Amino acid sequence: MLDSDDIEDDDDIRASLEEEIEILDEAYRNAYKVATGEMSVQQLLDEADDMIFLPFDPVAPETFMMIVDDIIEYFENSEEYEKCAELVKIKKKLDDS
Repeated sequence: MLDSDDIEDDDDIRASLEEEIEILDEAYRNAYKVATGEMSVQQLLDEADDMIFLPFDPVAPETFMMIVDDIIEYFENSEEYEKCAELVKIKKKLDDS
C-alpha cells in the first residue's frame, strides 16, 4: 500500500523530470537559434533573466557537431520539420567545410 511519503516522492520525481524536460527543450531551441543565426549567444544572455541553456559549448563551437543529430531528432519527434530541414542544411555546410 502506498503511503504519503511514496506519493510525495513520486511528485518530486515527476516535478524534477518535468523541469529537466523544460531545460532540454530550452537548450535545443537556443541551439537552433544560434545555429541559424537568429540570435547570438550574447543576445540570448542579454535577454535571459539568469542563465541560458545550450547543449554545446559556445566557447568551442565544434562541439555543436557532436550534438546536431540529437537536436534534429528532438525537433523531428516534436514534428517541427522545418527546423529539422534547416539544421540538416547547416550540418551539411559544416560537413563540407
